[in-house]
Amino acid sequence: MVPPGGYAAALEELIARARVEHEVLLARVSPEMRASLPVDATGVTQGIEVLAAAVGIEDEIRALRDRLNRANPAVLHGRVFGRGEVLSPEMVVAAFVDGARARATLLQRVAAAIGGEDLREEVEELVEASPPPEGDLDPALRVARLQAAYDAQERAVVLCGERLDETRGA
Repeated sequence: MVPPGGYAAALEELIARARVEHEVLLARVSPEMRASLPVDATGVTQGIEVLAAAVGIEDEIRALRDRLNRANPAVLHGRVFGRGEVLSPEMVVAAFVDGARARATLLQRVAAAIGGEDLREEVEELVEASPPPEGDLDPALRVARLQAAYDAQERAVVLCGERLDETRGA
């Protein structure tokens, strides 16, 4: 069932709500915890889930997401050292970067299911125009580039919603 106002509008609202919730969370936590939450992918992740469900590939996307996140630096760190061990800022950013790469793959799969190879390529170009940071950069620059990558993924989610609206007549 198409959400009232269409998928694109619903996804924009979901992303905006996730951003507000992240800001509220940051205002309530310690500076140390705030530093470990430089970005938030909740809106993108939820948007991918909404889109995948709309085109009937939610089980495939969930399995692919789990496979892609198996080697996430934070997950591996937790398996080796346990949950009580504090992650370094570098490890946190590495985990967020890895998550951004995984979501880019998921976005391309969802885009292909919605609009075929043309939309998949459009999403790939959009996401690759703002890639996650690579290499040994200044920490502030790494976070800025990571935020730009997350912003591009948010735009990709909305683009997929717009195409879905076009095909479903919303």
